[in-house]
This record gives sequence, C-alpha cells and structure tokens, in this order.
Amino acid sequence: MHKNILIVDDNELILFGLAKALSHESFNVTTADTGTAALEKLSSCRYDLCLLDIHLPDFNGLDLMKFIKDMCPDTKVVIMSASYFNSATISEDLQQATSNGACRFVAKPFSLCEITEVVRTLLDQDKDFHAEFRSTGSVFGKGGREIQRRGFTDPITFSMTLIVEGETRRMSFQAKGLDLSEEGIGLLTDFPLKISQIIGFEAELNNRSGVVIWSEVVDEQTYRAGVKFA
Repeated sequence: MHKNILIVDDNELILFGLAKALSHESFNVTTADTGTAALEKLSSCRYDLCLLDIHLPDFNGLDLMKFIKDMCPDTKVVIMSASYFNSATISEDLQQATSNGACRFVAKPFSLCEITEVVRTLLDQDKDFHAEFRSTGSVFGKGGREIQRRGFTDPITFSMTLIVEGETRRMSFQAKGLDLSEEGIGLLTDFPLKISQIIGFEAELNNRSGVVIWSEVVDEQTYRAGVKFA
C-alpha cells in the first residue's frame, strides 16, 4: 500500500518541488498552503507523514503540530524551517516540539534528494520515531552526552545520495572515526556533511546507516560531525 504524505508550506515552489519528487517515489502526496487547509485535509484522510513548515500565514506550525498529534497520533511529523539553520542549540520552540512528539527537524534550504531520503527512511522504519526528536542537541549531540562511548580512530568509508549535474548519484567518501557507541559515531572528514543528511557505512560498521545530527567546520578542508545510527 502506498504511503500518504501531507506537505504544508506557503511557498508554492517548495510545495511543487517536494510533491513532484515524492510522487516519483510512489508516495501519495497532498499539499496545503495554510494551516486551515491542512486541518481540512487531515479531517478527511489518514496521513503516514506530514512535512510541516513552522511559519504559515494563519498558523504557527508548532501549534498546528499539536492539532496533528491530537487528530492523527500515528502521523510522523517532519518540521521544516530556515529560522534555525546553523543554530548551535535548539531554540525553546524546538524544545517544545520535542515534548510534543516531532520526530525530525530539517533546515532550509535543503535538497530534494536529501529530504526524499529522510522521508523514505522514516516511512521504511518500524520503530516509533515519535519517542525521539532528531536534530542538533539530542542526547548524541556535542554537549551533555549521556551515552557510553569509546575511542575509534579507524578509517571509514561512507556513502550518500547526491545530485550531480542534475542526476542522482550514490557517492562514497572517506572519513576517520573519532569515537563510537551503540547509538552513533563521531567523524572527521573533508566532505561538508550537513545536519539531517542520511549516510550509509560499509563493512567497517556492518553496513549500517545513520543521520547527521551535528556538523562543524574545523578548518578550510576538515569537518567534524556526529552521526546517529538509524
């Protein structure tokens, strides 16, 4: 059965681009450009996932998310916003979203390839994503670590899907491990990883995949990043 996705954003180009990209993945896609329109859609159909912009002309997206969780508690929610791009910490609004059950924050601007892979990963998983908010500042974040970790300095190969010259390609990159736990890994790489990117690891980590939850520039050619295993 095809999954149903609701996209809520007041930007027509974003609605069009996301709808086209996700429809090509065989998802059933519905769009709404206001919070009021979104509530009307939610009242007549069950959605597996909602891509939700925070800034809407008639609603605060986080307030709308509360309605979504009340009306459709099984719907996964991905919050989209440019307001928190490159923020070092989660704002009070996003902390509120955590307690309300948002499962992922995606910073604008994003590539269609990137968000398509986020959606595919969420809808392919059986575990309950509403139990955890995935973005900068989670328990696997840089500060306040609560997970037992060990040193890990082996070379690692990771891969990800990118758009190169208008074509989607799976590309591999090299990195050096920094530390490792059952929940995730720290990396040092010359590739500029971004928050919410989905990457896959090869045999060194048993072909696991993960989500980049923080990333920072060390120098002009080096980046540090934290990846939480999916």
